[in-house]
Order: sequence, then structure tokens, then C-alpha cells
Amino acid sequence: MDCNETDLYLEADSDGELDAIRHLELETHLRSCPACAKKAEAVAARHQALRERLPRFKAPDRLAERIRIAVREEGRSAAAPSARVVGFPAYWAPIGLAASLALAVLGGYAWGSVHMRAGLQLDEAVTEHVRSLQASHLMDVASTDQHTVKPWFSGKLDFSPPVADLADAGFPLVGGRLEHLSGRDAAALIFRRRQHVINVFIWPAAGGGARPSSGRRDGYNARGWSQGDLDFMAVSEIPDGELGQFVEAFRERTSQ
Repeated sequence: MDCNETDLYLEADSDGELDAIRHLELETHLRSCPACAKKAEAVAARHQALRERLPRFKAPDRLAERIRIAVREEGRSAAAPSARVVGFPAYWAPIGLAASLALAVLGGYAWGSVHMRAGLQLDEAVTEHVRSLQASHLMDVASTDQHTVKPWFSGKLDFSPPVADLADAGFPLVGGRLEHLSGRDAAALIFRRRQHVINVFIWPAAGGGARPSSGRRDGYNARGWSQGDLDFMAVSEIPDGELGQFVEAFRERTSQ
């Protein structure tokens, strides 16, 4: 099994849907390929978070009671067909209520799901930021020259990440690396702020999907935004106000 095949099977394996032979082939490949093993960890973490955080919506008590009453009325009507009035079938009432309930639940689920994905995205970005510091794999290309870093991504990604050196604003560019975020390959640009690291994750925006969010996780600040057809998230332990200054400077330079 090669890396391309691995990408096809990771999701199914995380859900326990892969047959025994494929599962063993996948495990063998993961033991010998750190890059695919890292993707597998991210997929497993995302699936676990989905199972734990997926919002559950309960029908309001009044609506549930109305449905129960309508069902009981339909049962009595079915027992006495001669008493029925010609018109709409009585069973339409509970069906209509049930349909309303389903629409309400689905609408709430969709809203909750989008917000949940945004939160998971932020968690994943912070996790990758911390991992890059702990694993001594901060950079694949080390350079303060944006004209060196930007071409390095060419051919490695199916999009071109914008790159800018912000040394004059107090945030020098120091390099870049490949990442895997939100279920797909992403770019990571690395900047410095004194002795601190700023990771800027960049990936293609998904139409109708969760937009990058901002927040704080485990002592790390994150700022998310969209620009053109790309999504961005900057993560660092520097104060949120300074991170906001960085994002403002980065957006100004890369939107020109």
C-alpha cells in the first residue's frame, strides 16, 4: 500500500469499516511512513472529537406533547372510522408535526455542526502548532526570504499560499513547512516574535463549510480569517493583542 492509497482508507479505517486485510496493510504502511501516521492521528482525533462533541437536540416539551396528543387522536379516529369527516386525512396532522420537528432538528443540527467543526478546526490548529515545537519539525524550508519560501511550496500543494516578510513590523519570516489540516494538505508559514513562534496555517476554503474561528486553547491564542479563496489561522503563545497586530499586518501585505 502506498501513500495515495492510504489517503483513501484512513477515514474508513477510523470508523471501523475497513476489512481485515486492508486494515493490516494500512497498519503496516503507517508503521513505516511517519507522514501518513501523522495523518492517521489527525483523522482519529477528529473522529473521536465528533463522537464526543456532536450536538444532540431534544424536541421542546410542548412540541413533543402535541405530537403525542395527535398520535393518540389518530388512534381513536382509526378505531371509529364512521366518525371521520370527509377532508384531509387525520394522519396528516401528526405527520405534519413530525415533519416540523424533523426540520427543526435538522436546522439545529446543521447550525451546531458548523460551529462544532469550527471549534474542532481551531483545536486541530493549536495541536499542530504545539506538535511542531515539540517534535523539532518546525520547518521544511528555513529562510527569511519570501521569494525562497513561496516557490518552495510550488508542486507540493494544489494552491499557492501568499507569503510576506513582516520583519519591519516586528514579525520576521523564518520558513515554512507542509501540514495537514481540516482533512487536507495545508501550508504553514513560520514567523518569530522575540523568542516566540507564530504558525500561520493556510488551506483552500470549503464552500459552505465552517469558517476559521478565533479563540484561546491551553494558553495559545488563535486568529482565523478568510481571504479570497483561502482560509487562514495564526496560532501563537504571544498575547492576543500582538497576534491581532500580526494578522492585520499579514493581511495588508498579502492583499496588495
